[in-house]
Amino acid sequence: MEFHFDDDDLIWNISNEKPVHSRFDSLLKNQWEIAAEAGVCRYRLTNLQTKILPGKYGFVAQLNSDRATQRRLPQNLQKVNSPFDGTLFNFNKVPAQEVLLKPGNKVAAAAATSGKIKDNEATDAVVIINVSPLEFGNSLLVPNVTANIPQRITQEGLDLLVRLMLLSTDVDLKAGFNSPGGYASVNHQHYHLYYLRERLYLETAAVEPIAGPCFALTDFPSKGFAFQLTDNDPALLAKNVFTLVSYLCANEIAHNLFVTRGKRFGGTLAADDVYDTLRVFVWAREPAFGVKEEIGFNPALCELAGHLLIKEPPAYQVVTEKEAAQLLDSITAPWFERVGAQIAHLFAFAT
Repeated sequence: MEFHFDDDDLIWNISNEKPVHSRFDSLLKNQWEIAAEAGVCRYRLTNLQTKILPGKYGFVAQLNSDRATQRRLPQNLQKVNSPFDGTLFNFNKVPAQEVLLKPGNKVAAAAATSGKIKDNEATDAVVIINVSPLEFGNSLLVPNVTANIPQRITQEGLDLLVRLMLLSTDVDLKAGFNSPGGYASVNHQHYHLYYLRERLYLETAAVEPIAGPCFALTDFPSKGFAFQLTDNDPALLAKNVFTLVSYLCANEIAHNLFVTRGKRFGGTLAADDVYDTLRVFVWAREPAFGVKEEIGFNPALCELAGHLLIKEPPAYQVVTEKEAAQLLDSITAPWFERVGAQIAHLFAFAT
């Protein structure tokens, strides 16, 4: 289904309570439910067993054994900059019933209709249902499906992801990215979208300035970098995040990214307050190349953000904040220190 929007549709502040759904939320949720009811997923995502782990960070643990056993075998990627291979599974090969939305700019759509847009100016963005969903609404944004871009973040793709997040009025909507070596399973550029009812510590976590627009996420086990929307400028946010991500790619450093609505850095949150920014977190991390599976959970974008996808009932029963925090710290802290030494140089001229 075509979904056209422009900057006038973007929503800058939202309630941290349950809001009325935006046009984007209503369409995405409706299309996702239609596809799920039609049986396109590998399993039915019924009410997941969910609990908040005792402790400071309120980790959200969910048991999803079906995803662990029934999802497509991840591709055997051996480096961050793995080239696209059209002989392997990619999103050009998904059937039409898995495509939920085709988001695009209203002006570009009008130009295409009138024949005033050149072929090389067109993008082919799609939102595809994840047939092995991790949560309700779990979909994959592929910013330019026919361009066959391998699984790496581009500034254009990140810009589109940020704008889609800003089309939502639902505080539950989350987004993220796994690089090769960061538990990416398909080497074709895509970003995850999903809805999570539980609140995450990262939505209001304190950060410390490093240089320019880049902050340090220090009060959290996953040591990483934080950015926020400023001046209602999604393009600037995408540019700032891409400055760091492009450095990680150039240096073959595995990474994960997580996006959520949240409180402006340094702000306070009253019970009746609003979420007044978009927060983006980037983690450089210990690489996990090849088809590698951890016993309890794979520390990818969700887990690094405090949303733990547990594979088996025994692990779900015994998981604790202390053990999870130790794992998250161990795979991020050394890389945070290594990359952190470069931040001042990367953002020397940023304002």
